[in-house]
Amino acid sequence: MKRSIFCLICLFFATIISFQVQAQEPELNKDFGIGIQGATPEFGGISLRYTGFAPVYLQTVGRFTLGDERSDHVFGAGISYAIFEHDSRWNVSRLYFALQGGWHYEKEPELEPEIFESTMLGGGIAFGGEIIFSLGGIPLGLNAEVGQGLGRKRENSQSKNQAGVYIGAGIHAYF
Repeated sequence: MKRSIFCLICLFFATIISFQVQAQEPELNKDFGIGIQGATPEFGGISLRYTGFAPVYLQTVGRFTLGDERSDHVFGAGISYAIFEHDSRWNVSRLYFALQGGWHYEKEPELEPEIFESTMLGGGIAFGGEIIFSLGGIPLGLNAEVGQGLGRKRENSQSKNQAGVYIGAGIHAYF
């Protein structure tokens, strides 16, 4: 008996809190976002977004790993243009084209006495989508994109051109 009354009281308060949260329309259009962004095969890290020039958006991605013998650094930047954007009461959705570029440096000791060192510089175009919704009052954006990239990779003293399809995804909290 006591347990069922306790459950009813909890359900009552959860319903009241739920209606209060739903009654307040969230502000989803914020200027700055921070999160994580990754793309296959090698790029990814902490991401910063600026949406103040809407429908043009700016983004940077970086990861810097320093060690005694091993280094792994990534820096990328992109500019995107929203070709479709829809603001509703509970979410913002957009489709965009993006021009992106990136740099990746990796250095690690191999089992042999020679040290492996790789540098890659590339750029590409992508098509993606993002949906922004409120989670506990914080605008949270999920994005996914697919693109074509071109680049040049240098390993030790050899250099070669590369091209390929990449798939990326990320999550950002806007403030």
